[in-house]
Amino acid sequence: MARKLNIEFSGKQSEAYKFLSNNTEAVELLYGGAKYGGKSWFGSDFCFLECIRLIKDYKIKRQINPIPVGFMGRKIGKDFYDTTFETWKKAIPPECYKLKGKPVEIIIEGRVKLITGGLDRTETINKFNSAELALFFLDQAEETQKDEISLLRAATFWRLSLNGRKVPGKGLLTANPAQCWLKPEFIDVVGDNG
Repeated sequence: MARKLNIEFSGKQSEAYKFLSNNTEAVELLYGGAKYGGKSWFGSDFCFLECIRLIKDYKIKRQINPIPVGFMGRKIGKDFYDTTFETWKKAIPPECYKLKGKPVEIIIEGRVKLITGGLDRTETINKFNSAELALFFLDQAEETQKDEISLLRAATFWRLSLNGRKVPGKGLLTANPAQCWLKPEFIDVVGDNG
């Protein structure tokens, strides 16, 4: 079953996961690196483990309509399904989840689900207007513009309540090195603060 899955992180992935999982406040992390550096794999593992944590910590029961708790995607939906989603299928054994619909929903333990897709689809963007999520994973964030992420942030941070408790929310953006909005938003801020 899903809870017996053994996930091992590299050193940097372990640091990133500790930052995301040990925080009790709403947090967002940019995890960057070169091509083929394990960013999509880490994002897949993070989303799965975070779903399992939510199920356990918030005592979520099985239900006919699993609770949407997160979003996994890229700027372009086709790119997500051709690359990142294929990585998910390699990283997470198929007995740990079920797939439903188009765009694909990833259902974990019949309790929670992840919405998937691209920021290029109006239907996906419209879902964020009223969504209440606990997490998001946006792969290849260097392809996006800052304002495209604002709806994800608004749908995730302190928006969702599970069994009467507010969920702080966690965001993971992965990116290859690029001169874009991510640099002043994440890199320069860290550089200024040591």
